[in-house]
Amino acid sequence: MIKRLFSCLLCTLMIVGICKIPIMALDNQTASGTQKAYIVGDDWGPAVTKTVIVLDKTINSDSVSKEKFSVVEEKQSYTNRPAARTVTAAYTSDAEGNKIESSSNYITIEMYVSPSEGSPFFYDFISGRNVWCNTYKLNVSLIEGTTLTAGQEVINALAIKADINVSDPAERICEQLDGFDTTKTYMATDGTVYSYADYVPAEDNQKNALVIWLHGAGEGGTDPTIDLLANEVTALAGNEFQNLFEGVYILAPQSPTMWMDDGTGAYQNGDKGSCYAESLFELIDTYVKANDDIDPNRIIIGGCSNGGYMTMEMILKHPDYFAAAYPICEAFQDQYISDEQIEAIKDMPIWFTYAKTDQTVNPELCTKATVTRLLEARAANVHVSVFEDVHDTTGRFTNADGTPYVYDGHWSWVYFDNNECYDENGVNAWQWLAKQTKAEESITDPDSNEPSDATLNSSTAVEGVKTGDSTYYVSLAALMMLAASGIYVSRRKEF
Repeated sequence: MIKRLFSCLLCTLMIVGICKIPIMALDNQTASGTQKAYIVGDDWGPAVTKTVIVLDKTINSDSVSKEKFSVVEEKQSYTNRPAARTVTAAYTSDAEGNKIESSSNYITIEMYVSPSEGSPFFYDFISGRNVWCNTYKLNVSLIEGTTLTAGQEVINALAIKADINVSDPAERICEQLDGFDTTKTYMATDGTVYSYADYVPAEDNQKNALVIWLHGAGEGGTDPTIDLLANEVTALAGNEFQNLFEGVYILAPQSPTMWMDDGTGAYQNGDKGSCYAESLFELIDTYVKANDDIDPNRIIIGGCSNGGYMTMEMILKHPDYFAAAYPICEAFQDQYISDEQIEAIKDMPIWFTYAKTDQTVNPELCTKATVTRLLEARAANVHVSVFEDVHDTTGRFTNADGTPYVYDGHWSWVYFDNNECYDENGVNAWQWLAKQTKAEESITDPDSNEPSDATLNSSTAVEGVKTGDSTYYVSLAALMMLAASGIYVSRRKEF
């Protein structure tokens, strides 16, 4: 009997030992993988809001939580200092970063972003442009003492490739760009080669308007994704804007240098004219003629800063071509607009936008002076959105005293992109733009058959406070001080 009991006990111990072998043998395991940056265009530009990691092991969903992960960002900047990212959520996901409740080879980690953290852009003071960071790393690890599980395996270490080529579409996810074709180019008859992005609305049984966006000085080059994300141009392909127009084409040409280039690489303010004036108009007209679905009576042009300048030059040179214009913080100095040109554009629907705190482009010399002359010429459809400053309106970012975070006063395009531009009578810029056409008498107020008072009353348009800044260039000394002090400016516009 004793021998039999001993045999049973020995067998039991052997079975238990065999059962424990896999867990013990697979203890201290490492999961390896790669990652993609999930990028979202925001008010200040793009931000890496998530990393989507693919691992060589299938991770149990219930073992994943935000408390287990550390993420340290290293990227091209003026400080080159690693920065710990704040993890706000973590979960198993699909390949696009969408949360799922089951086990998966994909883990998505969400991170806090703000105007000063998380950007994959680098502002190059030498070229004056925003570029994708040529070095961008997310060092992802498990916090000491935490583990993940993959079936019966215990994972206590991660070996994830840190380098992400954020300029490569294959290594990033950006849903806001999905509707755009960013690969197109056009060679004008003068040899100028443009890169451009376009958005084509769904097919319907009617002709559609075309809205043209002209970027600021920091978005020139040969990569239209810079243009689309730096100023959140992707909002024009969003449901709200598209529904107002019942489908609208978006064309975003990219200047090889900057729109205000006089042909030598130097700025001019309207006195000499842009070296791209003829070739840009050629591109626009060619694009319209190549797309039979575009209504030639509903071609609308606009843009910000340097692009606001070019908007003005385009309508001054082609006053009968465009149905409407929406220049934002535009930099075309009024002193270079003749009385004859004012007469030529006074019947064109134009919506101006600027902030009183703009220290980059002086509204006194540009928008305010031009609006005054247009109203004096009895322009019947001029609207103006004037803002005290440019600040966060989402409630996400505040100063220490609880007041809204304040952006650079030049960035008034933020309000346009967020559909927050109204005139003094409550007319909304997006709604107004959607109604403009050359085929009929231009509509001043989408909800009324009467002209808006703002087109006849200049009180809002011309009574802004003077910024006191008539300078158009940031001095080299100031740039050197910024670099020396280690301050990283993610997006800085000259014009």
